[in-house]
Amino acid sequence: MTLYSGEEVSAPLTKPDNINQLVEPEIFDEDFTDVWGIEEITCKKAEISEKVKAEGEVAIKISWDRNAKDCIWAGFGIGWDGYAGKDLSELIPFAAIQFQVRTVKGRMFGLPVVLTLEDYSGGMGFSYTGNKYFERSYIDEDWQKVTVPLSSFDMEVENLDPTNIKQLMFELQQSGALYFDDVKLVMYEEPNIEPWHVEEQRPDPTNFPITLFDGTFINNNGWGLMKDACRDIKIEGETIKAKWHADQACGAIQMGISWNKWFPIDMSNIDENAQLQFSLKPISSESQGSILVQLQDYSGAISKGRAIDFKGANTETNNILLSTLMEGVNASNVKQVLFTFQGEGETEIDNIKLSLTEGT
Repeated sequence: MTLYSGEEVSAPLTKPDNINQLVEPEIFDEDFTDVWGIEEITCKKAEISEKVKAEGEVAIKISWDRNAKDCIWAGFGIGWDGYAGKDLSELIPFAAIQFQVRTVKGRMFGLPVVLTLEDYSGGMGFSYTGNKYFERSYIDEDWQKVTVPLSSFDMEVENLDPTNIKQLMFELQQSGALYFDDVKLVMYEEPNIEPWHVEEQRPDPTNFPITLFDGTFINNNGWGLMKDACRDIKIEGETIKAKWHADQACGAIQMGISWNKWFPIDMSNIDENAQLQFSLKPISSESQGSILVQLQDYSGAISKGRAIDFKGANTETNNILLSTLMEGVNASNVKQVLFTFQGEGETEIDNIKLSLTEGT
């Protein structure tokens, strides 16, 4: 009978004051004692450079071509600290491998180098030196620092034991010619990245009441204000004034409003009492037209809608239950409310809103 079953919770790691408390931070500076791979093979030529260096007296110069025949592997490794086993486990969230690099000639817009940590049981962890780790967006003939956080290493695929690190290897891909210098462990904090595009936080488009027009369109997301031979629709004062005569030559005379900045609106679960309200004030007593109120979704479908004629219009408030406007559209993907002007008429339209008052 199990009386208790649980997992021991590990205490969070504490950021050290400096790396020296835990491990030797200098991986390569001047001493080649712990460095291997500085020789010429089928697809790689490496040497000690005294003429070109970032700091101190020497650097590593290396050129390679992985496409060369019989090229199995190209790169070099550094055991550092006399190949002693090194425990990096407590540094993973707080440190990075940093080195200086430049091209022998020209410019490279990437760095085809895979940093590889190997432990004493043969386990490995890998990190690709992507552009986000550069000081600049490319590698050229000026020295620059590349800083690769330890947290970026994939340690699980080949079971790296970070408590018993043997060496750091630079595996070279593709082809190139570079100088490397001043390889070390440094303290590291993830930089704050300014997003190039911030997703706008918008109000819930079904949290009624919402005013669609009251002197101006909500978010200025209304269209259809224009004047031609068939219509004269404009905002005058605080109201919409519309004069039109619709015939076959005119096509559809419409006005539309989005109340979610043209993002889709899910109206499939709105309150059963949700309604569209607006006021009409016919300017001419001879008007015989009507206004067809509809919804349109993002597939282009338009609902059957409901027509308001001037004889039945209420100059104060006309109420239409939104549920009666859903027929024929995808309620989860609504784009806008449409007003289609039919026949011939002249009227003012105002106070367009969505509310929860019981409608007709």
